[in-house]
Amino acid sequence: MMSKIKIPTEIWVELYAELSGYVEEYSALDPIYDDNGQRTPESDDKFCDIVDDVESILSNFFIKQEEG
Repeated sequence: MMSKIKIPTEIWVELYAELSGYVEEYSALDPIYDDNGQRTPESDDKFCDIVDDVESILSNFFIKQEEG
């Protein structure tokens, strides 16, 4: 079994945000943002779902190092 790499929480957040944003933009069939530059409710829900999946994948390889 491979040992998991500990990464600081801020890096964990940057990583899941970057990967989730990429997946969302790459797979989007509908607009992600409205005319005011705000996320649409549908894209917000989809992004949260993507984040859950990405964090699940990250947890297979990394451990989020809690601060303190």
